[in-house]
Amino acid sequence: MQTDTSQESNAPLARYIEQLRAMEIDIEAMDTHAARIRQDQLEFVLVVAADEPAFFQLMLPGVWQAAETTTRTLLLETANEVMNTLKAAKLVVHNEAVHVSVEQFVEGPDQGVALIPGLLELLKSAVAEFQERLGMGEAPRVH
Repeated sequence: MQTDTSQESNAPLARYIEQLRAMEIDIEAMDTHAARIRQDQLEFVLVVAADEPAFFQLMLPGVWQAAETTTRTLLLETANEVMNTLKAAKLVVHNEAVHVSVEQFVEGPDQGVALIPGLLELLKSAVAEFQERLGMGEAPRVH
């Protein structure tokens, strides 16, 4: 019984992985609710909510690192400007690093998979907008 439950809760993420691989997107499971997507030398994280499989979050962590001389107010203002420009992308400043994400409710994994390629581009656009305003940052995320 326990095996069936874990397979059932993992089913939405497994469907994302299977369908995105079929689209030739480099994706691998990190755990039962998260997967890593590699594209254009960036590592995205896809998380399918444990308690709500119709919800997912796509993140691009640590895309911009503030230097010691970076004014925090400027950093926060720039994050807000980019969010206001792109609307769907959310930028979070944590420990002087900038993380970008988007969250979606979908009818199921099939609809989510259809959105992923465009959302990957949205997150890359958010990073480009941020870098255009503040430069490349202390240590841009390159893998």
